[in-house]
Amino acid sequence: MTTGMTADEYMAKFEMLAGRTGFNEVALEDAFIRGLPQSILLKVYSQTSLPSGLDNWKTVVRNLDRLHRGFAELRQSIRPN
Repeated sequence: MTTGMTADEYMAKFEMLAGRTGFNEVALEDAFIRGLPQSILLKVYSQTSLPSGLDNWKTVVRNLDRLHRGFAELRQSIRPN
C-alpha cells in the first residue's frame, strides 16, 4: 500500500495480483499484511484481538482506513481559515 492509496485501492490491486500467484490462503494473508503501512499495522495491533483470516484483515483495514479518512476530513473542516 503506497502513500495516498486507499484501502479499497490496495485491496483491488492485491486481488488482481493474488490470482496470479498460486499462493494458498495463509501465504496470501501474510503477503497482504506485509504490504500494509506501519501506521495501519500499529492500529490493528493496538486492538484487543487480531483479525483471523484474510477476509477479516481486509474488513479491519478497510474500516480503519475509512475512519482515518473521515477524521482527516472532519479535522480539515473545523480548522480555522
